[in-house]
Amino acid sequence: MSVELQKHSRGLTTIAPVFLVLIAAALAFYKIAYLGYNLDEVVQSESYLLETVIDFDGHGSGIDIALALPEKLSNQEVSDESFSSADLKFGTYRAEGNRFGRWRSSGLTGHRQLTYSATVVTRNIRYIVDSTLPTQQEIPDAVGASLLPDEFTQSDHPEIAKLADSLGLSGTRPIMSNIRTIYDYAVNDLKYVVYSGTTDALTTHRLGEASCGGKSRLMAALGRSIGIPSRLVGGKILKSGQARTSHIWVEYYIAGQWVPFCPTNKYFAEIPSNYLILYHGEAPLLKRTKDINFKYYFNLRKRLVSRAAGLAKLKEHPLNILNIWATFKRAAISLELLRIIIMLPIGILVVVICRNLIGVETFGTFMPALIAIGFRDTGLLQGLLLFSIIMVFGAFVRIVSNRMQLLHTPRLAFILAFVVMFMLSLTALGVQLGFLNLARVALFPMVILTLTVERFSLTVEEAGWFDAVRITVLTMSVAAAAYSLMSWRFLQAVVISFPETLLLVVVIFIYIGRYSGFRLSEYVRFRHLLTRPTR
Repeated sequence: MSVELQKHSRGLTTIAPVFLVLIAAALAFYKIAYLGYNLDEVVQSESYLLETVIDFDGHGSGIDIALALPEKLSNQEVSDESFSSADLKFGTYRAEGNRFGRWRSSGLTGHRQLTYSATVVTRNIRYIVDSTLPTQQEIPDAVGASLLPDEFTQSDHPEIAKLADSLGLSGTRPIMSNIRTIYDYAVNDLKYVVYSGTTDALTTHRLGEASCGGKSRLMAALGRSIGIPSRLVGGKILKSGQARTSHIWVEYYIAGQWVPFCPTNKYFAEIPSNYLILYHGEAPLLKRTKDINFKYYFNLRKRLVSRAAGLAKLKEHPLNILNIWATFKRAAISLELLRIIIMLPIGILVVVICRNLIGVETFGTFMPALIAIGFRDTGLLQGLLLFSIIMVFGAFVRIVSNRMQLLHTPRLAFILAFVVMFMLSLTALGVQLGFLNLARVALFPMVILTLTVERFSLTVEEAGWFDAVRITVLTMSVAAAAYSLMSWRFLQAVVISFPETLLLVVVIFIYIGRYSGFRLSEYVRFRHLLTRPTR
């Protein structure tokens, strides 16, 4: 390179970063100072993909299955609902204030799988109640039924009345004083034990122990016995993974509103941000035809999306990336895909830092960042496991293709075909076994995996298994780091609200690209030379 060209290059790499930083700063200042951008609208959010899977075997008779469905309430939003009904008739209906999905067939034989999925966003609500309010209050007709005893909440039973007297409950006391006494009794004096089936209030009192349902029913019975309208709430505690368990807590009607209390997890006048309400009252989570081989489970996966209200507010502003999304929607490009596109440079930044500054050796230049995209649908741990399984299978196929002495391009096509068939087999197995994260392996970038398998096999031939496995582990580590940064909810909100942030990423690329010193791994590798005393 000539001296003149070197000077020109140094000048450009000095001016360009300053210019890009100034542009980014000016755009951000204009948005904050004049357009009123506020990250709080998009950062304070939590979202899960809820999937309920129902498996059963029909035997030629009629099938009728109903599932309680979540709906929009003060603490939760529900969107992107979808239903799979196989060859059953499906519809929704309301009963006793709750919403249900219903699958029916007059005669059905063989195995079927039904699914319901939705994106749910929940938030924490703490209720502030005046401690001086009287227990006796005006009860609307619509709430009156919540004062009556029923099969599982025997508020009129003498033993319940005797328990209320022993606790000092009275209609003349302030309502919150009574509720605090009931709550403390349920938390401290009732032992928590997991029971299958339904435990009523009277049984809970006699045993002195119960699961969440029994504790809540006894709280409701005690409340009703002194004139406080009470009802059960059934729902799901949101936590990533697959589970069959649901959760029950209680609500008291206080001064015109229903206030939640959970004696199991110790929430007083509060509903936490990970509680999803599915139904109120003694409504069953699932109703079904008897005498069929039947099972169900929930599959929950955290999704890093912002609240709809916050996104809508930002979309009203000019110079926002969400305005571009309106154009993308015409081509059926989802907001989730837009997030991937806009966060990809962040993932590549991780790869650049790992390769150029730390000295981490990976398969391909940007393969770790592209592999990280696949982890979005499987989750990090499951994605790493599935990636390892596919790599081992691909390496085996590569060995077979070598013995067939195929040329390079046909060999890659040969490996790709078998990798695709293997991934589809894993998907079918995941659906059959009910492991939906395994089923999502088909969403991995197949071509990238094929090229990675090819690099792995070549490394085995040229440097041996140890180096191949070492580079694979490093590639997976960098992909995991890229995934973690790309999935950071706060960073997503910043980049979507201020896409000019990517100009700062470009500035970092420029400075890293001009760096010609030792990498961190080289300092470690040659440390004995760097510490040798000079003469």
